[in-house]
Amino acid sequence: MKNLSTSIVIISLTILISCQDKPVSKGYLINGIAKNVPDSTQVLLYLYPKMDVIADSAIVLNEEFQFKGNVSRPTLAHLRIIKSRDDRTFWLENQGIDFVGQEGSFSEGKVSGSNTQKESELLLERKDSIFKEMGKLEAMVTKENRDSLFVFYEQMQYVVIDINKGFIKDYPNSYESLTQLNWSKEMMGSEETEQLFSQINEKLRSTEEGKAIEEFIAINRNLKVGDKYIDFEQANVDGQTIQLSELKGKYTLIEFWASWCGPCRAFNPELVELYELYNDQGFEILGVSLDSNKEKWEKAIEKDGLTWPNVSDLKGDNNEAAMIYGVRDIPDNFLIDENGIIIDRFIRGEKLQMRLKQLFNEKDGL
Repeated sequence: MKNLSTSIVIISLTILISCQDKPVSKGYLINGIAKNVPDSTQVLLYLYPKMDVIADSAIVLNEEFQFKGNVSRPTLAHLRIIKSRDDRTFWLENQGIDFVGQEGSFSEGKVSGSNTQKESELLLERKDSIFKEMGKLEAMVTKENRDSLFVFYEQMQYVVIDINKGFIKDYPNSYESLTQLNWSKEMMGSEETEQLFSQINEKLRSTEEGKAIEEFIAINRNLKVGDKYIDFEQANVDGQTIQLSELKGKYTLIEFWASWCGPCRAFNPELVELYELYNDQGFEILGVSLDSNKEKWEKAIEKDGLTWPNVSDLKGDNNEAAMIYGVRDIPDNFLIDENGIIIDRFIRGEKLQMRLKQLFNEKDGL
């Protein structure tokens, strides 16, 4: 009897161990450890491309939680503790994924089990030193020095782009490479983007991101100061189409922004003041939103009191006008004169105030 009981225990343990070691053959299984997170706390899961829509939720019990599901390909995922900014973005694939994090620092949580995540972390190692320098610069920003510090920050971004280029060449079969190329394309321009895109795995080139890159290569003009503007049209919140050329004959600021962009929203009060001051004299603003959620875009316009024309194609980062003008980071803008020539880019704060004062004083012969 004793031997029989022992045998049953051994068999049971063997089955249990076998089940635990068995890889996830269909779909993904996220086993999460959330240290110091109280029982019954909800953890939310978001999946690309709808990173603002909850895909699933789980409850923490004994500092553990679990998600099961299926993705058609390696996909960026986002874990967040409900009602907090405690979150972690990582690559999710159809296999066993382990996550270990703790309350207050989910962003530093350890993710294992995803090959694409390993590649992503290799790239982060290459960027570690430049990211630390960029972090120091961000900590120094004040309202008074933000314009001058932006110049240095932009130079650092080109260092990041160069690191991305090297990674794409080293890992042409990685979804991380595809994502980084899609992220970097505006700063590189269509010609260099096309060269790197040709090196990407053919299967990856046929994805949604790949199609966005192809569209960018086809329409991007990467406009600079001194170039003539390129016309475009998009719809406002009422569905009415507005063309940039309809505003021709005035000094027009094309302001690229989004409801979710904190710095963009912080600049809006300044733009409201300048618009009220100079609109009657011929100053116009055309807001181009990189939103994908119409309701959030409309609420931001109302809350910030933006009375100038605002348009969007609701394609998010793949906004067609942003692709044409080579806009990646927002806020960004282009100031166009009465003849349709771009005379300034990324001009705001005191520089924009002085520029408009100069332009309209000259116009009035002062």
